[in-house]
Amino acid sequence: MSFESMEVARRDAADGILAKFGEAIERAEQGVANKATDPGMKKLMAARMALEYAVLATAREKNMPTEIVANALKGATVIQQAAMIKDGAAALGRAYRVEPEILVNVFAGRMADIEMPKGLGSTPEIDKMVDTCRGLMTAIVKDEYANRGRFDGGGSSGRMDGFISLKSEGIVAPAKTELAARLSFMESSIDAAVGKGAISQVNAEMLKERIESQVFQPRPPQSLQFSKEFNAFFEQRGKGIRIESMKEVRGITQSLTVQQISEKLNSVMAASGRHERPDVQRTHKPLER
Repeated sequence: MSFESMEVARRDAADGILAKFGEAIERAEQGVANKATDPGMKKLMAARMALEYAVLATAREKNMPTEIVANALKGATVIQQAAMIKDGAAALGRAYRVEPEILVNVFAGRMADIEMPKGLGSTPEIDKMVDTCRGLMTAIVKDEYANRGRFDGGGSSGRMDGFISLKSEGIVAPAKTELAARLSFMESSIDAAVGKGAISQVNAEMLKERIESQVFQPRPPQSLQFSKEFNAFFEQRGKGIRIESMKEVRGITQSLTVQQISEKLNSVMAASGRHERPDVQRTHKPLER
């Protein structure tokens, strides 16, 4: 699998899950209406049911990693597909209070069969993903450096509402989310490979640490082109962004809900490999709290 193919598999799986979640959440809420009295519990149960359905349905329909979202969403126009993905992301964010892009990339990593390095080496695909993440990291720090000390207050209308934030926060937030999503994908792919016996647990942990160190290396590849002041800023912020990003990534990858759904996903993928269709009804049961 080339890096380009891996990117297609990653993006298609993530989009497919978001679209399916958008379709399933309303039905799931109706399905648990008589099973719980607490409104918050109803929403949590529905969210777990909808997420499980979305992940497993996407894995089945797409026969990952060979098909694309357009095939998974037959009958919908490109505009309709985009709307479904957007609505699914919004619902997922509300239900789990996490960045949907990061959450779905965890499952995408489980679904895409990524080749693991032999021994303590690497692969061209992993190296390219690391380079992409390093590029995002450099862009984040450059934007933060350019906007350091600048503040936003009261929004674009100029109305002061008592909230003040660093100007750089709004600028770099999308890049931080993309960085965390790609790191989630790689970590999840490695975990899936351990489960398949493609890499040992010891080598997997060493690979994760090496990837993390390379992505958040204190100085960017173009360090000779930058001033000493910028390099010092990069070194300091690199440590902070590493802590922030990996806390978010591992908060999701180590979530009990995510681990439970991943176990069911492994069963589905194993069954599809044997040309067996999993029981659709089973995917609608809520997970244990």
